[in-house]
Amino acid sequence: MATLSANCLVLMANVLIPVAILVFSLGFFPFKPLIPGLATFEESRNAPPKVFDKVVFMVVDALRSDFVYSNNSGFLFTQSLIRSGAAIPFTTYAGSPTVTMPRLKAITTGSVPSFLDVILNIAESDTSSTLAYQDTWLAQIRASGEQLIMYGDDTWLKLFPGMFSRADGTTSFFDFTEVDTNVTRHIGRELVQDDWSALILHYLGLDHIGHKTGPQSSHMIPKQHEMDSIVAQVYQAIEQKPHLQSTLFVLCGDHGMNDAGNHGGSSVGETSPALLFISPKLQALELDRRSPVDAVRELQYYRIVDQTDITPTLAGLLGLPIPLNSLGIFIPELLEMWQLGSQRMQLLLENARQLLKTIKATYPTYSFEDTAVTPSCHSGRESGVEKVHCAWVQVQTLLSIRDEVGKSSSQAEIESALLRFLKASQDVMSSAASNYDLKYLYTGICIAGLAVLLSLPATFGTLSRYQHPGLFLVAVILAYGAMVFASSYVEEEQQFWYWVFTGWTSYMHVKNFRFQHGSSSTATGLVPRFSLSALGRISAVTLAVSHRVLRRWNQTGQKFAAEPDIARAYFPNHQGTFWVLVVLTYADIYLHLAEGFPSSTLWVLTCLVVTVIAFAFKLVFAASESPELMNESITRHMATSLSGIPLILHARLVVCGIVILLILSTLLTRVERKSCKKPVSSSPVVHEALTLFLMTQSRATNVPIFLILRQQLKILASMNLTSVEILVTSLMMQYMTFFAFGGSNAISSIDLSNAYNGVGNYNILLVGILAYVSNWAGPIWWASASKVLRSKTAADESRTHITLLTFCATSTLLSVMAACTALRTHLFIWTVFSPKYLYTMSWVIIHHFAVNLLGEINLLFAVAI
Repeated sequence: MATLSANCLVLMANVLIPVAILVFSLGFFPFKPLIPGLATFEESRNAPPKVFDKVVFMVVDALRSDFVYSNNSGFLFTQSLIRSGAAIPFTTYAGSPTVTMPRLKAITTGSVPSFLDVILNIAESDTSSTLAYQDTWLAQIRASGEQLIMYGDDTWLKLFPGMFSRADGTTSFFDFTEVDTNVTRHIGRELVQDDWSALILHYLGLDHIGHKTGPQSSHMIPKQHEMDSIVAQVYQAIEQKPHLQSTLFVLCGDHGMNDAGNHGGSSVGETSPALLFISPKLQALELDRRSPVDAVRELQYYRIVDQTDITPTLAGLLGLPIPLNSLGIFIPELLEMWQLGSQRMQLLLENARQLLKTIKATYPTYSFEDTAVTPSCHSGRESGVEKVHCAWVQVQTLLSIRDEVGKSSSQAEIESALLRFLKASQDVMSSAASNYDLKYLYTGICIAGLAVLLSLPATFGTLSRYQHPGLFLVAVILAYGAMVFASSYVEEEQQFWYWVFTGWTSYMHVKNFRFQHGSSSTATGLVPRFSLSALGRISAVTLAVSHRVLRRWNQTGQKFAAEPDIARAYFPNHQGTFWVLVVLTYADIYLHLAEGFPSSTLWVLTCLVVTVIAFAFKLVFAASESPELMNESITRHMATSLSGIPLILHARLVVCGIVILLILSTLLTRVERKSCKKPVSSSPVVHEALTLFLMTQSRATNVPIFLILRQQLKILASMNLTSVEILVTSLMMQYMTFFAFGGSNAISSIDLSNAYNGVGNYNILLVGILAYVSNWAGPIWWASASKVLRSKTAADESRTHITLLTFCATSTLLSVMAACTALRTHLFIWTVFSPKYLYTMSWVIIHHFAVNLLGEINLLFAVAI
């Protein structure tokens, strides 16, 4: 009865896990209130005359500042425009999350996007992220009766459905050239048309090169030259074609990339894209610009502006009202496009009034109507909304003086006061804490804490029988709970698991040595004793060496992400070694598959065919996606000969082959059971088939890791581990291999290169599953491997497995929730802790339920009933 009650509590704890996550997320990720409708000028006289009639808005995905401004840039024509004064350059600050959708929202609305947009950025079919009903500079152009054209990343089509008169969207996961060629082929035709006011071009190839081969790739400079030629084509058309004489050309990046070529986080490389305003008209400003130049600070060239500043600047130059929810400031360098000081002042005043409305909506209890100067305004120590109030009072005072003295008085002083107010307002609104709902946060924490308490009785009963591994597991959970409260440790979490596994390995070897020593004491003679001792030493050395190799396979985290590693530094320079390891890995999987039913010729041949097809797919995929791994050797010739088969069809053949293996193994198992009259386990075959699928979904450079994991599993199988020791080992290896495969707690480490294997039309569920498998391949493999190690254990040990998995999942969830709540006002809440919470959701919801408990869930219900 006590056992039944304990298992019922464990079941209840698992039920509470998704409830806790849902409740906590409601308080942690609230939707920000937006001012509805479209902005209008209160009076027509408030609208300064427009400077430009049209805009060509060219986004080069991941256009980091140094790609344009440095001495190593391929944008030679663009640099000549800077020197001539026809281009005004900036480095923009693109806040985290540095992925396309939220950054495009910042560029078009001028507002700070929600962190949840990082999820919507991956969900390509999502429609809830649309900006169709929000105020943007595109909506303002459309409202004036003009046409918009778009070619490139189809994210624009999701954000602005029905907004474009002509468009050709391209999915975000093609190769280096096709996606950009599809954009360029439209440019010549559109530049001779006179029926549009905004032409939007969004190129993706440079971003893809970064993801695949990094910013120092040999493909990077040729791609920069290609993008520079597009700039030349557009600029020359503006110079030569009469209907484009009053056209503004904007070149910018939506975000940058880090030294590993990824983005999504908050490193300097990721948050520092380039921005240029280009037009022959700008030469009248007579700005003296050098190009190329050295960075003032790391990747900081020329003046730094916020990415939200693009919105009010474009609105002003095109003679449009500033979108209602914009937090941007009109870029001062472009104010000189208006010769009259009254026009410049009116533009800044419209910007100030618009920002004041957003501040009043955010701080409804604060009165800005009081024009009295408070004592703190003279102290110089005012901050936050009070600083904004003081700046606004000063503006009002100067405007009153101007009305009394004359319109020509205090012009420069008023402009300076308006810019101070705008800057103070932007700082307050950009750094304002999110509107957390604390009751949901605390309720979510309480539910997670209750889940921990419910799993505690069964956990205590289990760990009390296995003292040493139990104490180790509790110590790890407590240490992990303390670690997540430090941003530096969260960023470098892989180091925690590497060191924890090193300690656990030492414990297992000490225990194994004692076991072997005790066993050898009953043997006669010196040879058996020597053999057992030698075997233990070899196992210890092999496991230690393999662990060290895995640590250096993929450098991850923040501090060491760009350091040389095996996958990105060694293999491209030693391609022969790489492909030998890949072939050995596929040969190994074939041999283990064939061992399932060695007496069946049909089974052996089927295993051979499926394995060869899987290897051929990986070969062709590597030639397409990672050309740096292919030289003129036999592998390239093989890939060329197989390139006639579309990758989608090839991937589907692999999956169908794996399904056939599973069906055939089930049929052969039944036949053997009938003939032998004894149960035959098919779990090793299922594990090997899963391994083949995981290899298909992994990057080519990670395929040899499975060969290492195989050797580690064999060593562990020889150690006579208890069920608790198997569980602890499995958990350690799941976390460690997640990082060894290249994962981290940064959004930038999510690998989507294999998320579309075999997918013809976008399906959010299928792509989501494939993306998860690609990024959690190591943890999934060890979850399956632990079942193989426990293939002969009793039902009681399976219940132990479920209990401890639940306790670990609820404990880690509680720790991360508590850290996010306690540090909700921390500087790194959106760059470190929020991504960590999203990863924890994946670990606890998807991995815990769909992987770790998948083979145990029927037993859990059976015991509870």
